[in-house]
Amino acid sequence: MKKRNREALNMFFSAFLVAAYVICCYFIMQLASSLTNQTLYSGVTMTLVVFFGVMLFYATRVGDGKQVIRFSPSVLILMVLPSLYVILAFFAVGLPLHSQIVDNGIVIYLAAVGFGYSVPYSFTSGFEMVAAEDVYFPEHFENDEKK
Repeated sequence: MKKRNREALNMFFSAFLVAAYVICCYFIMQLASSLTNQTLYSGVTMTLVVFFGVMLFYATRVGDGKQVIRFSPSVLILMVLPSLYVILAFFAVGLPLHSQIVDNGIVIYLAAVGFGYSVPYSFTSGFEMVAAEDVYFPEHFENDEKK
C-alpha cells in the first residue's frame, strides 16, 4: 500500500473513531441523565469528556515511524495543572472560582478535554521518522545518507 493511501486510511479511521465516540457518548449521557445524584452525574460526564480528550490525542497522533517518549514540564504546567484545577474547583465548593465555573458549563468541558489531551501529551509526542540515535549523534545520520 502506498504511503499516501495509508495516511489517508489512518486519518479516515481517526475521524471515524472520534465521530463514533461522540455518538456513543450521546447515548451514555442519555442513560446517565436518569441518575438522581447530581455529583455522580457530573462524575460520569467528566469521565466521558476526559476520555474524549484522550481519543483526540490518539486521533491526532497516528502515523508511521517511532513513537517518541519524552517528558514535557511546560505542557504539565501550562495545560495539565490549570485544567486539573478547573475540574477540582467544579467539585470542591470552597475553592476560588467555584461559582463561576459552575455557572458556565462549557468551561468544565473544555478543561476536561484539555486534561484528557494534555496528560498523554506530557509524556509522549507524535511519531517521528528519524531515529533517536540520529538526533543525539547527527554525524551518524549524515554518514548513512552518504552511503
